[in-house]
Amino acid sequence: MKFIEITRETTLKELSDLVGSRNVDTVLHMNGLKRTPYIGRELIESQGTTILSVPDVTWQRKHTLLSGLSSDYDLFEYAATMGEAGWKLLSNRSMFPNTMQIPPEIDIPDGSNVLGNGVKVPESICKTALYQISSEDHHFTVDPSIFNEYNVITNTQFSYNGASEHGGDLLPRWFKIPWGEVTLYSSLNHSDYDNLHHDHEDFPVYPEEVSDGVSANYTTMPDLIYQYEPWQLYTGSGPRTNTYTFNFHRDMWTGDHRDGGANRLIRFCQANCYPKYKGSSVQTSIVTLYVGGSALISGILTNVDVDWSGPLGLDSWYLVCKLSLTITEVSNIALNFDSVRTKPLIG
Repeated sequence: MKFIEITRETTLKELSDLVGSRNVDTVLHMNGLKRTPYIGRELIESQGTTILSVPDVTWQRKHTLLSGLSSDYDLFEYAATMGEAGWKLLSNRSMFPNTMQIPPEIDIPDGSNVLGNGVKVPESICKTALYQISSEDHHFTVDPSIFNEYNVITNTQFSYNGASEHGGDLLPRWFKIPWGEVTLYSSLNHSDYDNLHHDHEDFPVYPEEVSDGVSANYTTMPDLIYQYEPWQLYTGSGPRTNTYTFNFHRDMWTGDHRDGGANRLIRFCQANCYPKYKGSSVQTSIVTLYVGGSALISGILTNVDVDWSGPLGLDSWYLVCKLSLTITEVSNIALNFDSVRTKPLIG
């Protein structure tokens, strides 16, 4: 993904000279723009309209968007340090302020103001930024100083997740792991096991299957004379109770299954089946499962099942885990015909 800087004075001819006349329509369509001689003015005014018309971006959505940029240090740093207006554009139009997205197959001349260098973000910087943007202690922002000590290193043939703390091999990314895409959030206060984990945990996989359903409950009136069918009396609906199953390997975190990543995820889920005591008060958790930045369900975690299989690892324990979570919905809005009918596809 590449972007070029556009000013208010940029003309359609200048854009055509930069990307090639045959590619202009493709670029305009990708950025939701129409042909006009003053394309820079058109872009900036349309971006301004978007910024004014859409709500602020949630930290969950920022977390998802930022994790999706981890393969490009240039874009990652730009996004992590931009203001709310930039997040609105990135979330709603997949663009940055005063920039225009360019398809990867279009070559841009050297010396042009291009955003996007294709250098993978170091694992330590990526984790720190994602932690800060999802932390209330950091006001859901990223401290720009975390990027100060980075040195650009020539890309290797494969991109890696990071070195094992036990000295094992690096984990090659033979397949995409959706870090930041699938997150379980807990309403209880911060956990204390380390500074990268607090009130949520990321899953390295998507749920295998999602079976979602609602039910309506009725009872019948006592027998009435001369009635062919009994009268049905509505008594209530729901609640939704869904089970989500995740299959993962303990090497998916850093490449060394002794890193504790799988254990942190499992124990975090199990902990939400228990209350937290503060004096005489008993606090129970409301969990929210996010997929792609959208809340799939919010409610109480009633069951956590863990099934182990596969070969034994270096720590003499199984490497493959099947984790099942059963969540009973606690809706944060009043559910009725109108509210359910207008709900989005996910949620």
